[in-house]
Amino acid sequence: MNSAAPVEPVMTQPPAKTIRLLIVDDHEVVRVGLKMLLERAPNVKVVGDAGTMAGAISEAARLKPDVVLLDVRLPDGSGFEACRRIHAMEFDVRVLFLTSFADDETVFEGIAAGADGYLLKEIDGDRLVRAIENVATGQSVLDR
Repeated sequence: MNSAAPVEPVMTQPPAKTIRLLIVDDHEVVRVGLKMLLERAPNVKVVGDAGTMAGAISEAARLKPDVVLLDVRLPDGSGFEACRRIHAMEFDVRVLFLTSFADDETVFEGIAAGADGYLLKEIDGDRLVRAIENVATGQSVLDR
C-alpha cells in the first residue's frame, strides 16, 4: 500500500479589495501622470478625474469612490471646501490631499476640513500607493 504524504492546507488570503480612486488636480498633465502611475497598482482602480472643485464634488457624488486624491488649490475654489462637501455625502469616502503646499497653516486647514491624509507631490509612487491603501482602510497618513 502506498502511503501518501499528508497534505498541508494551502493558506490563501482573500484578494485585496480594489480601491476605487478619484483624482482631482487642476493640472491635466498631473492627473494623466497620476492615473498612469496608479493604474500599475493591482488593487487601485482610477474611476475618474476632475480639474475643479465643482467637478470633484459632482464626480464624487456620481462615482462614489473609496478615496479621493485631492489637490488643495483648484481654479473655482479650494480643495478644503471640496473635502468638506465630499465628506458630507451619504457614502463612506476618504480624502487624501496631494499637494505642493507644505506650510503648517495649509496642513492644519486640510486636517480641519476632515482630510484623512496629507501628502506632498514630491512623494514617490510606491509610497503614494501605500498611502492610498492605508487611507482606504481607515488609517490617517501625514507626510513628513
